[in-house]
Amino acid sequence: MKDKIYYKSILQNSTIVIKISGKIINDKNNIENIVEDIKELFSNIKNLKIVIVFGLGMQLDKYILKNYKRESIKHQGRRVTNKEDIQAMKRISGEILIDLYSLFSKNNINSFPIPVSRKDLIIAKKRPIIKGVDFGSVGDISNIDSFHFQNYFDYYDLILMPSLVLDKDSSEILNINADTVAMEVAAALKANKLIFISDVEYIADRKNNRISVVNESKINELIENKTISGGMIVKVQNALKALQKGIEKVHLICGTKKNCLLKELNTEEGVGTAFEKNYVEY
Repeated sequence: MKDKIYYKSILQNSTIVIKISGKIINDKNNIENIVEDIKELFSNIKNLKIVIVFGLGMQLDKYILKNYKRESIKHQGRRVTNKEDIQAMKRISGEILIDLYSLFSKNNINSFPIPVSRKDLIIAKKRPIIKGVDFGSVGDISNIDSFHFQNYFDYYDLILMPSLVLDKDSSEILNINADTVAMEVAAALKANKLIFISDVEYIADRKNNRISVVNESKINELIENKTISGGMIVKVQNALKALQKGIEKVHLICGTKKNCLLKELNTEEGVGTAFEKNYVEY
């Protein structure tokens, strides 16, 4: 990538939270390309801190179908998680975490893997039954202790974590939507950027044209007219919450594209869709 000066100046002394979807992690070329981009960022930006939250939805769906002979259960785009699912998630997330840690180590990136968030790191409680829907072993975050994250950053440049947490009272392992974990961590750390990397290129209008920048009113309009639907609703709602909690900018980019991260951060036009609270359409 040329013209590194832009992100060198803008992102110096910054914190970035990146959520990578299971679909992207499942492809070796995709994740290697992203790690190369991250290595480039660390090489050119002073005092950069990164948290990576990874999803495993695709891997879990396949595992459940193969081993339990059933489909995953979801309600309005959100996963219903039973005890079998949690056991599968422990196995899958452990394998992904080890592979990612190995890849970052190979690229001389000083990373710290967290297999399941400590009770005093991400404070969560099992979700109660809501309007007759029992989400099972699913948690909701009540607080995040940014002090512990900062302690990790005293020794490491990058933190790796799945979206598994412990119930603050019972220590039961709970699943939380990875987009939500990334958003809450970004807000707690007062991150400069929150980046969602998935297999979705960008948010498009009804004519399938890329929308490069959106604000809250535009997103609500796209949800109302069903341009945005399904699991994407959760993602954009978390993007909006992040803006409301003080995150400067949220990005949605496609991890199948070479240099997706560098192109989004280092070019004015970007490659995905950026969310800006005070963006004014002309």
